[in-house]
Amino acid sequence: MRALAGTDPDAPDLAGLVGELLLKSPDFARLWEPYDVTGRSSGQKKTFNHPQVGTITLGFQGMQLESTPGQRLGVYLAEPGTADYDAMVLLDMTAPRQAARPAAQQQH
Repeated sequence: MRALAGTDPDAPDLAGLVGELLLKSPDFARLWEPYDVTGRSSGQKKTFNHPQVGTITLGFQGMQLESTPGQRLGVYLAEPGTADYDAMVLLDMTAPRQAARPAAQQQH
């Protein structure tokens, strides 16, 4: 719902649904309140607190997807040579790996 709100926050049906949920659900109201619902644009940064590497700040690149109105693919990236980049490399190096399978076994 937030993704839709970010692309068209003034859509009447969305505003009506959110209004109804705010009135009828204290849990929804509590969760909805702290968020600034806006579309994310390229060039913005987001800070994450990762349990293995701590705080990392990544840049964001958003791309429109063909034949999917209102949907975007978001990619987060770290600037090479920064501590954030080093943290991402460390995460990649420590991520569990699946054992390589012969190509014949990979086809279904």
